[in-house]
Amino acid sequence: MKNIILVAVAFGLAATLSACGSTGIQNEGLLKQPLTGGQSRVKIVRSEQFLASGRGARVKIDGKEVADIGNGAGAILDVPAGPHNVSVDVWDHPNVFNLRIEAKPGRMYTLLIKPREDAVMAGAVLGVAGMLVEAAANENGGLFQVEVVDEQRIG
Repeated sequence: MKNIILVAVAFGLAATLSACGSTGIQNEGLLKQPLTGGQSRVKIVRSEQFLASGRGARVKIDGKEVADIGNGAGAILDVPAGPHNVSVDVWDHPNVFNLRIEAKPGRMYTLLIKPREDAVMAGAVLGVAGMLVEAAANENGGLFQVEVVDEQRIG
């Protein structure tokens, strides 16, 4: 019986940890490198706060997953200059938050990801039904939101 309880606890812990995103700043070394012609740099950071702290924020640029960012973590990547769709979601939430940016060459854009309080509360209070209702009410929704908080010339 004791072994069954230990196995159950181990599975629960593994499931909890698998929902976490990365920690630290992925590709931080890019900050020390110059941009190549026609490129822009995107620095994505996630606020460090209690709400949704155990959930990883999955980030896609133009439909391609580029990071799974944990609480207080981030990622840096270079993208071609031009229009890009940045989306943030969680695998089990029925909605996604989208942001369109027009990246200019030689510039760095800092994007901030933070939990959407309405979505967190709807899920916490009403469970899956709450998430579905909140998702239906917001075209641009999901557990997290993302915004541009800084733009600067680099290189």
